[in-house]
Amino acid sequence: MRGIIVGRTHCISRDMSFSALRSTQVVLLPSNKFAVKQCRKMHSSELPQGRGGRSSFSGVSATVFGGYGFVGRAVTNHLGAVGSAVMLPYRGTFERVQRLRLMADLGQFQFRENFTINQTDDEIRELIEHSNCVVNLIGAREPFNFYTMDEVNLDWPKRLARLVAEKGDGTRLVHLTHLNCTQEMGRDMSCLLRQNYDAENAMREIYPETTIVRSSNVYGHGDYFTFLYLHKRMNTSLSKLGAFPLMYDAGRSTVIQPVFVSDVAEGITRILRHPDAPGHTFEFVGEGRYVLSDFIEFLFKCANTKSYLYDTIGPLDRSKATILQEAVHKLLELYFWRQSMPTPFIPRFLDFLMRQGGKKAMWMTFDHFKQLHLTDQIQGLPGLRELGIVPAETEEKIFDFVGCNVRSYQMIPGKIPRAVEEKAEPKKIQHLLV
Repeated sequence: MRGIIVGRTHCISRDMSFSALRSTQVVLLPSNKFAVKQCRKMHSSELPQGRGGRSSFSGVSATVFGGYGFVGRAVTNHLGAVGSAVMLPYRGTFERVQRLRLMADLGQFQFRENFTINQTDDEIRELIEHSNCVVNLIGAREPFNFYTMDEVNLDWPKRLARLVAEKGDGTRLVHLTHLNCTQEMGRDMSCLLRQNYDAENAMREIYPETTIVRSSNVYGHGDYFTFLYLHKRMNTSLSKLGAFPLMYDAGRSTVIQPVFVSDVAEGITRILRHPDAPGHTFEFVGEGRYVLSDFIEFLFKCANTKSYLYDTIGPLDRSKATILQEAVHKLLELYFWRQSMPTPFIPRFLDFLMRQGGKKAMWMTFDHFKQLHLTDQIQGLPGLRELGIVPAETEEKIFDFVGCNVRSYQMIPGKIPRAVEEKAEPKKIQHLLV
């Protein structure tokens, strides 16, 4: 008798017992050998194969939500560099993500167009069905035309955690939030931090194995941190209030610890392969802590632009501001209020078209403006060092994507002075050897 079964099979051995032969499935098809189906929980296609690199397989089959964003592009690139199979849902047309095809070997990236967070549960299950890792990088700093910030930053993570928990196969879930969401003062002044904190707690209740990554302000080419200070609206609009760039207390009372986008992406990639990562919380910060005013001065030197750091709106704590600073601060509130409020007696679609490229176009919310002036506070949780990653030098990376475009400096314009503060002792975690 001759037979073979379609799929990954191996030939029947003469040493197999009768009970083993009875449990196998044989299909009668023209062939000259017997073949049986391997019955086991982990298929051989899920095991790491190759010598490493884009043409191998790392064992990671991930679904990355938000993989076409600023941080998402870097995460996708690092996943492709180690040979991972990635499913990338995206909004809009394929031209939005066609550059991502080059980041992996042929066939390793699968794209699903016209994805929205209000799709049915069955459609979301289809995206994560064959994945052993799910990464959520979807977030909103300002309300969309069809989604509120609560729907994007809170409801969607809770829904994703529920669907991953329903799989019941130990799928890893990684969620990215902001470092300062644990500060009570920050949650009071920024709805984004409050939504991040509520999403963390809700996801842990639904799926305790959720891995939370808290990151400080991320910088890189096209970021939402350094380029906001260099934005033309910061120069043309907010500079009329007496400072350029406009900052609380001229940036002297804020200490930041920014992190490079490639370090964040590599850290998330190693978390997906770390044996002890599920259920932990990580803090991704840069190597140096800087006073915000010193950091801005270095940034503007790289951009060959003059900065005028004057304290015109007072400190972030409004109880210590003077009467004149309070008056200027009211004008700042009015400026952001005009961006968020619709124009009366004008249809919504016409108001949207009129705002594009105009003075009322939303480029930053008031909550995000205040969030940029919060001091980064770490709690000693595992970070980049515990994952075996050495954070990049801030001066070199900023000069790479800012100073080199100006072509006025042939060398890095000095070093940023470090802020003198006591650092918490980080908790130890097993390293991932790669």
